[in-house]
Amino acid sequence: MIKLKEVIIQLGKDNYIEIEKTLIKNKADRFLYLLQSYKNTTLSDKDIKNHLGVTANAFYVLKSRLYDKIQESLSCDLYIDQEESIKLLLKVPEVCLNSPRETAIAYLEKLEKELNRFDMHNELLIIYSALKKMNMYSDKYYHYSQLYNKQVSYGLSLEKSEELLGNFCRLLAQYDVSKSNEILEKLNFIKTEITSIYNLCHSRQIELIKNLIELQLVIFCPYNSTNKQSATDLIQQTRIIFDDLPVAIIQKKWELVLDYLSFEYYYSINSYQETNFYYDKVNAKFSSLLLYNHICFVSRFLISKIKYCEEQGKMETLYLDTNKDAILYDPLDEYTKISICLYHSMIYYHQGKYKDAISMLANIHNEFVLKNYSHLYLNIKLTLIYYYIVTKDYDKALINLKTVTSIISRKIKALSADNCNHISYLLKAFNLIISKESSPKNRFKQRDFIILFIANNNKNNEFFTHLIPELKRKYQI
Repeated sequence: MIKLKEVIIQLGKDNYIEIEKTLIKNKADRFLYLLQSYKNTTLSDKDIKNHLGVTANAFYVLKSRLYDKIQESLSCDLYIDQEESIKLLLKVPEVCLNSPRETAIAYLEKLEKELNRFDMHNELLIIYSALKKMNMYSDKYYHYSQLYNKQVSYGLSLEKSEELLGNFCRLLAQYDVSKSNEILEKLNFIKTEITSIYNLCHSRQIELIKNLIELQLVIFCPYNSTNKQSATDLIQQTRIIFDDLPVAIIQKKWELVLDYLSFEYYYSINSYQETNFYYDKVNAKFSSLLLYNHICFVSRFLISKIKYCEEQGKMETLYLDTNKDAILYDPLDEYTKISICLYHSMIYYHQGKYKDAISMLANIHNEFVLKNYSHLYLNIKLTLIYYYIVTKDYDKALINLKTVTSIISRKIKALSADNCNHISYLLKAFNLIISKESSPKNRFKQRDFIILFIANNNKNNEFFTHLIPELKRKYQI
């Protein structure tokens, strides 16, 4: 039975007046009569019920809803007010030790209801800990002890899930620079593990992490055989979860990551309206995007941004990004540091500052060990060759070309020819340019090899992404 009468009698003057005013304003006459009767009269429930002309069931519902309204007034809507929700949690010890038991329990139960709506596990620990103490001499003590233990389990599962997400992002960056099948298997294992955790703990935050992992696999490893769901479905499902999260929860701030993944997906399928929309949203927060590296493979945006701006004729909008303080990032994340160097190099190249562009790439070789990152190493070498060709430094271009040709030959022997065959087309085109032969036939051959390279340069083993738009423009493809 709801202890509504006790709660109303124990209400402080200010709280009672506030609730009364709200009911008068909303013309909730029945609720108002019940509130005033319990507070100011000695009428029995039977007398009140007869006066209102309602059945026993209707009277119970009326009491239940008035109780909800009082709880609402005693706390707040956590979905709307982040600061107020934090204040309410901090007030829990004070309410428990300075309020009548019925009022304290009503306060805690309201917070419990709101926090449970959004699976706020750590916050619920505070509430259930207090409810256990408030019910120490009640048969509800065991009930709240079980709920407390359940939230401990959920909290640990969420922490484990976030740890898996961080490891996934680190491995995905390694996969991007190496295209190692061994690393891809590890990524798929993490996907299986997070699914198992979610099956045990149906928490919205864990579902969010699971979706972000699956979405990144679909977008960045599109030929992965374990991918089952479509990116469109995953984006829609994840957007619904974000829409339902309260502003008070930290995962709400992760929505920027979903905007970024939406940009990458719609860009990959040439859906230009959605691509432009999400690019603008992500780029507006570009300065802090790379700090989300434990949640998503965000450093990839640097390469995609270059390609997108080249295609859209927006390269001049990037020139301020060469300021070293313009981008915040994790200084221990080597892949991000390398991506920033490549990003700045491309900006310098488009500004016509070829020496600075070449210097940025040379610094990558000097500062980082790339022997385990063959994919990245080849990308940088191919970019250097192109820079040297543009600046007509054919001797250096030829030296680097021989190095790359040797590496490609070894890779073709060790693996299947399909993995690197498309780079051979690009190298043949570079060889024709370096030969300095200016005949129309030479020019047609160059174009044919560039076309073959682009046609076979699929996302699973993609090279030279940042310069594809320039090649298409130069050779009118």
